[in-house]
Amino acid sequence: MTPKAQRHEPTAGALRAARAINQDASLLKSLPELIDRETGVREILDILENIISEAGDLIESRSPELVAAARNALRRYSDETPRQAE
Repeated sequence: MTPKAQRHEPTAGALRAARAINQDASLLKSLPELIDRETGVREILDILENIISEAGDLIESRSPELVAAARNALRRYSDETPRQAE
């Protein structure tokens, strides 16, 4: 169960962020915060991190590829603060 590169439509959060930026160019200063808030990416990363820390071993026994992909996503998309997932 390896993640494949798929083309997806933009999420509703991404579209909200784009509309907000188009309406008010001064939002460019706070663009990262706007994107985090509208897309929910930070919250999803926190949830994924908690799932791995709580049930990673259990999931890994059934699907090591899935846990490896989740850990890679956390490394790729999370901020520079230390993570507890591993």
